[in-house]
Amino acid sequence: MLACTLYSHILCLLLLASGCSSSPGRRGPRGGGGPGQVCLPFPQLSKWWWAVPADINECLSSPCVNGVCRNLAGSYACECAPGSRLEPTGTTCVDSTKGTCWLQIQDGHCEVNLQGAALRSECCATLGVAWGSPCERCEIDVNECESFPGICLNGRCLNTAGSFRCECPQGLKLDASGRLCVDVRLELCFLRWDEDDCGVPLPGKYRKDTCCCSIGAAWGAECEACGGPDSPEFASLCPRGRGFAPQDFLSGRPFYKDVNECKVFPSICTHGTCRNTVGSFHCSCTGGFALDAQERNCTDIDECRISPDLCGQGACVNTPGSFECECFPGYESSSVLMKNCMDVDECARDPLMCRGGTCTNTDGSYECRCPTGHELVAKGTACEDIDECALSDSLCPHGQCVNVIGAFQCSCHAGFQGMPDRQGCVDINECQVRNGGCDVHCVNTEGSFRCGCGQGYLLMPDGRTCADVDECEENPDICDRGQCTNTPGGHRCLCYDGFTATPDMTTCVDVNECDFNPYICIHGICENTKGSFVCHCQPGYVVRKGATGCSGELVVSDA
Repeated sequence: MLACTLYSHILCLLLLASGCSSSPGRRGPRGGGGPGQVCLPFPQLSKWWWAVPADINECLSSPCVNGVCRNLAGSYACECAPGSRLEPTGTTCVDSTKGTCWLQIQDGHCEVNLQGAALRSECCATLGVAWGSPCERCEIDVNECESFPGICLNGRCLNTAGSFRCECPQGLKLDASGRLCVDVRLELCFLRWDEDDCGVPLPGKYRKDTCCCSIGAAWGAECEACGGPDSPEFASLCPRGRGFAPQDFLSGRPFYKDVNECKVFPSICTHGTCRNTVGSFHCSCTGGFALDAQERNCTDIDECRISPDLCGQGACVNTPGSFECECFPGYESSSVLMKNCMDVDECARDPLMCRGGTCTNTDGSYECRCPTGHELVAKGTACEDIDECALSDSLCPHGQCVNVIGAFQCSCHAGFQGMPDRQGCVDINECQVRNGGCDVHCVNTEGSFRCGCGQGYLLMPDGRTCADVDECEENPDICDRGQCTNTPGGHRCLCYDGFTATPDMTTCVDVNECDFNPYICIHGICENTKGSFVCHCQPGYVVRKGATGCSGELVVSDA
């Protein structure tokens, strides 16, 4: 650009008229010549200012957005890349070319594109990972979770480098698109719901949307009510309304498919033909049937309800297009045309009725009378013997119960014998017959007996014979200080000197000579010992040989 200074006062006025100011460095419309021109000071030569040309590089301030700045003499220009255009402001380049927006890059190849063409900025700032043909990778990561709050339907969005990921809560599964969490649990579908009480479950298990978007009133083991058609829950689960269920989608936009209730719920339209319609179904009933209030099943015209006494002594049973009479026990239909029920004489019809007893016909039934020890079978058509043994295990406490016709008998165990009526067992006293075979003592026990021997005898292995016990041989020290002699049933002791036998002659005990003879140690003190004694003499006395006490002469001293 040209910078102007004054080289004469007159010329300066002319320059001021053209827009140049005498203020050095001033720009703008008043700074001289327009944008890009400036007045610069130069050294003063006498009273003159001289004009010198100079240019400013505006590109140093980066005025161009998304473009390249080119400096010009006295100005600058923004140039845009191919596919971009300059906005009217002259400083910003924006996309002008639309291309394919790619959602995935697999092994260096771009795959899965959005429908239609999009600007590069729009593609890379939203769902795209690459743009154009050939595709170019988007280098700037975009937080899709913040840009598209509802991108993960029914789930949680997690941003990743260059993409995002959807995570589903427990019980939901991510579909093939990766952007929709669907409830894939299979549970019972109920046709009726009333205050947390579910009723009329359909056979099989179904997804929640299949159940609630079609004919269901509640779903799941927790009896979860399906929302009403105007509720937010129903709108979220069934966006297209009743009769449609969500399906997988590829591009991120769901589409919906009509539920074929006739195939999904085979149990509907019983006694009729199910025909699927868009968003619903229709039941066509066969002859003799009519649609129920919910128009989901065909119900028969109930002749029995119209004529309650149609069968007389029987129950009227409605059948498809007709009715049948189920006669009460003891009655039967009189004919095909007349279906009313009449009494049956069971005793006359079946001679074997009440076999083993007496049959008596009654109105609508019969009666069997059984003899003692018999009872009616479960069907009441015959008398059978009562197995008393099976009814009680205490009939024969000492024997085995044997059932016989009309009664029972006891087969007694060994040692017992039957009572006169053979319905009990009593003990046999074996000791009353030849002492039970015992040598000495016989003791009767319940169901048996045992033999016993007297003192000094031992029962032999045969359990009946008694043998003498040789106490002297079994216990050599039995007499202790004496000699043992065996006797039948006992023994005797022959004691040594200083010992004496007990009254029963079975033990030797020491003789206390000191007590037996108080004067045995005259002039001394007697001390008993085992089998003998010792005299402790007084001073001046001694025990002399052959003597039994203390003896000696009194010694008198001279006066």
